[in-house]
Order: sequence, then C-alpha cells, then structure tokens
Amino acid sequence: MSKQENTLQFGDVAIQILSNSDELTVAELAIPAGAVASIHQHPHEEVNYVVSGVLDFMCDGEVTTLRAGEAMRVPPNQPHNITCHPDAPGVVLTAWSPSRQDLIAKLAK
Repeated sequence: MSKQENTLQFGDVAIQILSNSDELTVAELAIPAGAVASIHQHPHEEVNYVVSGVLDFMCDGEVTTLRAGEAMRVPPNQPHNITCHPDAPGVVLTAWSPSRQDLIAKLAK
C-alpha cells in the first residue's frame, strides 16, 4: 500500500498506519502547528513518542508538555487529546495495544 492508502485524516491530524498485527498498531501522527486533536477515548492502551515539535498531551484532565525524545502512556478508556504548540508542526509515533482494528477498517473503505 502507498503512504496515501495507509493514511487517515481526523480533523487536522493525519494518521499514517506503519504496522499492524492482532496485538499492536503503530502509526505516525502528523499534527500541524497549533492544531488540536479532539478529546476522545478508546479501550486501547496507547504510548506516544514525540519525534518532533512541542505538544501538550491531556490525559484524564491533566496536561503534560512533551518535546522531541519524550514519551507518555495513555491508559485504556481515559479521555485524552493532543495540542501542538503554534511554533512548529509535530510528529508523534503512537503505538496501541490491542491493535486499532477500527482504524484498519476505515482504511479498507
């Protein structure tokens, strides 16, 4: 599949699926400067690693600012979102367990 075929758009955030199995989905999130990902939750454990940019991660009402080289875990079923600082776009490597079959199904449409 091409990069375009592996990419989903959620508002301003592009999610490129890099790898997927029954137990794990790995994706790259491209977040424009100043963009805010909507608050959401899902039954998957999530780990986010900031590749570039400065981003505020809100998890269950608490905000943590992360820079390139830093990571954080989001427990299952916790409301969370990401806000990219306005100075530069951000890139985040995200892993979900178990796999995000909901996202994979959207790629098939």
